[in-house]
Amino acid sequence: MLKLIPIDSSQWKYVVFCFTINIFRPNLIFASSEPFPIGARSWGIANANVAISDQNSVSNNPASLGFLKDNYVSTSYHARYSISGLQTLSFSGNYNGKYCNFGFNSERFGDKLYNEQKFGIALAKNTNRVSLGIKVSYFQAAIEHFISKKTALTEFGIVAKLNSKLNIGFHAYNLTGAKLFASQYIPTVLRLGFAFTPTKQILIVAEAEKNLNFPLFIKIGLEYQIVKNFYCRTGITSKINNAHFGFGLRSKQFIFDYAVSSHSALGFSHYLTISYQISKSKAQ
Repeated sequence: MLKLIPIDSSQWKYVVFCFTINIFRPNLIFASSEPFPIGARSWGIANANVAISDQNSVSNNPASLGFLKDNYVSTSYHARYSISGLQTLSFSGNYNGKYCNFGFNSERFGDKLYNEQKFGIALAKNTNRVSLGIKVSYFQAAIEHFISKKTALTEFGIVAKLNSKLNIGFHAYNLTGAKLFASQYIPTVLRLGFAFTPTKQILIVAEAEKNLNFPLFIKIGLEYQIVKNFYCRTGITSKINNAHFGFGLRSKQFIFDYAVSSHSALGFSHYLTISYQISKSKAQ
């Protein structure tokens, strides 16, 4: 006779989490430490961020740090699908040095039951037309009262300014093939895209992303400056039937960005970023 084992309320949360992961992931098991995009601006334009430079470049493509003219600190909060335990909180900053630019970021995903933490340091150097960037991150994943694993992740990026209106960017995530468990890999992800500004008010971005174990998918985004210091954004992707929307507001040295994305099965996710411009670089 089959005997049912009782599950308390805290264990149910873990069961639901594992059930969700198994439904929306393929048979091959991966760690969830994918290159999760940071910043509401990025989410507003469908995360086609590989060729743009902004206050969250240290999190999205270290090479873009090379073209930043200002120093920022930034914090972001991401609430995915309104499901408790699937939130991401991040903090980052950058500094423009005399010979190269530096950046750092920290991220925390999850709750006490399951969480991932990441801290990274990036370095970028530009030669007026081309910027190269590298980043090394410490990554840890832990399940409460069960196991905790840690590893190092590496990233590399290139951004090239073809002219005053067109940038091309490339980013490679987890080049060394780091993994947490023998059967649980952290994915290697390659991205290539462009950012085109036909006018001062319009930004058009597009990007192709290839996880080495999944099909290629495309991201396209648009940012439009309606009035001075106020931006509206939208974007779509081919990976999942979803859409992205957002807006940004700049008030003196503060930047406020908000975005929402829709998933055909799981619902809506919300993203908020607050950034502060510390000072302009004397080296520029």
